[in-house]
Amino acid sequence: AGRVQELTVYTDLGPIPLEKDEIVRALWPPRSLLFYVEPTYAAPAPGSTEPTLTGYAFVGGGFGHGVGMSQTGAYRLGALGWNHSRILQFYYPNTTLRPLGPDITFWRDPLTAAADAEADSDADLDAASE
Repeated sequence: AGRVQELTVYTDLGPIPLEKDEIVRALWPPRSLLFYVEPTYAAPAPGSTEPTLTGYAFVGGGFGHGVGMSQTGAYRLGALGWNHSRILQFYYPNTTLRPLGPDITFWRDPLTAAADAEADSDADLDAASE
C-alpha cells in the first residue's frame, strides 16, 4: 500500500534500523508510514555551483491502515463531481454495490458457523444414505 516497512537511520554512532511503527515513534514527523524522504537544499555557497544539503523533508501523509478507502480521497473525488458508485469502484474495483438483504451475511460467530456446518454435513450424509 506504499507504506514504509523498514528504514535505516545512519548516525555518528552507527546505523539504526527501524521497522514499521518504530519509524513513527522514533521520528517526528512522519505521523504515518505513508511517506517518502526528500532532501532539502540551500542556495550554493559563495564560489560554489552546488547547493548545500540542509536536511530532509518527510513528504506524504495518511493516518489509516493503508487498505480500503481513504476518507480524504473520497471527499476530494466527490468534490470533483464523482458519484458514490464511481468512488467505490475506484477503491474497490470489480465489486458490486447492492441493497442489503437477508441473503447477505456480514459476520457469523465462528462457534455457530462450525455447528451449522456440522449440521449441514450430517444432513448431507442422511440424504446420501437414503
